[in-house]
Amino acid sequence: MPEIAELAKVQRPVVSTWRRRYPEFPKPASGDHTHPLFDAAEIANWLVKTGRAKRRDIDGDLRLHTLGQLSGQLPPRSLMAALTSLIALRHCTDDKLDDGEPGALGRLQEQAAEHDPADELLRSEIEAIRAAWLPRVVDELVEAAYGTAGAYEKVMDIRERLGAADLAADRLDPLLVRLIAKLAAAAARADRHGTAKIADPYAGTGDLLLEVSRLRDDQPMHLTACCTDPYLARLTRRRLSVHDLHEGDFSVGTTPGLSLQQADVIVAQLPYRAGEERSVNDTFALMSDLSADLRQGATAIIVASADTTAALDPSSPAGRLRSDLIKDATKAIIRLPGGLVPFRPGYEVALWVLNSYYGDDLKGNLLVADISDQPLTDGIVDALAIDILTWREPGYDPDAHRLSYAVQLPIAAVVRSSRTLTPRYLNLTEDPADPYEQVARSLDLERMLQEARPGRAMNLHIEVSGTRSRPRTETLGQLTKGARDKGNLLSMRRGTRVDAALIRQQPGRADAYSLIGPQEACGRSRLGSRVVDRLEFERHYPNARRSLPGDVVITTVPEPGVIVDHDGYSVIEFPARVLRISELGREHFTSRVLAALLSRSSRTAGAIRPVQRLEELWLPLLSPADLHRLDRLLVELDERRRLARIELDALAELGQIAATGLTDGTLTLADHST
Repeated sequence: MPEIAELAKVQRPVVSTWRRRYPEFPKPASGDHTHPLFDAAEIANWLVKTGRAKRRDIDGDLRLHTLGQLSGQLPPRSLMAALTSLIALRHCTDDKLDDGEPGALGRLQEQAAEHDPADELLRSEIEAIRAAWLPRVVDELVEAAYGTAGAYEKVMDIRERLGAADLAADRLDPLLVRLIAKLAAAAARADRHGTAKIADPYAGTGDLLLEVSRLRDDQPMHLTACCTDPYLARLTRRRLSVHDLHEGDFSVGTTPGLSLQQADVIVAQLPYRAGEERSVNDTFALMSDLSADLRQGATAIIVASADTTAALDPSSPAGRLRSDLIKDATKAIIRLPGGLVPFRPGYEVALWVLNSYYGDDLKGNLLVADISDQPLTDGIVDALAIDILTWREPGYDPDAHRLSYAVQLPIAAVVRSSRTLTPRYLNLTEDPADPYEQVARSLDLERMLQEARPGRAMNLHIEVSGTRSRPRTETLGQLTKGARDKGNLLSMRRGTRVDAALIRQQPGRADAYSLIGPQEACGRSRLGSRVVDRLEFERHYPNARRSLPGDVVITTVPEPGVIVDHDGYSVIEFPARVLRISELGREHFTSRVLAALLSRSSRTAGAIRPVQRLEELWLPLLSPADLHRLDRLLVELDERRRLARIELDALAELGQIAATGLTDGTLTLADHST
């Protein structure tokens, strides 16, 4: 039944409803009461007959379910090799694989030797097949997919279900692949130059190369792929062959130093390395090698680790490599949100666009975009592609197209900077929101608050700045650097790993410490609702330190959150951390101001990490006058929120009392209308 739901693209309970509501729904063919099994053909016919599915869609999916059931009979890589080889052989012969006569496997081996005498494509894989049922299943899959190309792609789509998860480990999110294809603009290059020459030096299974090469039928192209793993090289060679890329239209090699100097477009997803093995120096060395192969007018689009956009000392080896790469060939750098390599959600990536030539007007500049604080969407993909494609064209007119997400920066300033390419950095260069619109909006909000509480006037005194000068900024890491440095403006320490068995939901206990952790910082639990017994805490954690009044508690797990502990002497629960303002820091921060400045971080859906480490957050150092004005405003806003919460709680309780009393007959509502 879960497979029926997947086949019909509905939730599992819907299938139970169908069985109950429609007498004609197919009866179980086998199984038992707890795990009934249904005849696949009957289910497919019922779904098509009732208009819940289309035959051409469901037949292909049905064959994939069959393959999923049979996959346990062969090792995953052997099954993938056998399936793709049979599909490729059927493409070559343009005839069914299983004619129903005995000895089908022997005839297929003869055909494989005839069509692949040098064994570069499929001969070895066909000769290794021992499963006599496999050719018939492949024939059904090809028929259901309306061709060999569709069948091959369906097999690649379900490689994880067939057990070959290692072949999908580097698969990119479809929206990121779409962005790369748009930036490659292979179809436009084919129109301009008569052909498109596309290369991928780290092709893997060919996912990225195939997506970028989707041109019109009348546009010639040549694809070059490098797969250092011979298994992947043969898999990719078969994949390209079924897409009617005839011999001479593509080449797949296994040599790492594959020449890319004839390519118009190079797309590359750099090999993944675990964090403890990853070296940003090695990453930049690989990218430099690719940029060296760029011929005049060619473009390279590289998916690299997000470490390449992190803060680097310009004089360090990695900093010098990045500076050289930016000065020599970089056109655009995009830091992306997490979760775009679904198999590795903790691995964050950035997109580098390299080009060997651009117009004289743009020399000395590059585009930097950072969308790590929001999910990648179709709209953002289109806007980013337009930003970069229009900007890099000779004769670009900034008045004709205003950049949506990217910012033009001088290369000289970027290579000298030790800052990260982050939203905080970009906010120092891009145009802010229109100040007059912001003032008008603040006046509207003041009016709304006045109407809500006529007896409590509020004047924010928000005005347009006469100087419009930005305050100096520092990273949180710089502000807390060196525990013994008396010049620090802030100090940061970790919370305590509190045993869950010690935590109680007993607010107001006089013999307990309040607990502040991620739940409180993220607003999921009210401050003071969770406590730990004082004696138990001191016995289990004799060296643990508690907070002081005014400490700021911040967390990035399970999502970014920040809260001020005004009362102090609370237990801070790991992974939350405590920020404390030093005497020197009081010239630039108060607890409320610091919390307000820190509350701007976010996390993208699909990512398992925040978009920035805490140490990377940029904080403005406000002047004493602005600091005191902002703190006064935040005090007023906190008081308004406190009163609003009291009112909301009272309203909720009053409604509950009335509803409960009327329900059980103990209360009634008097009529005061007369």
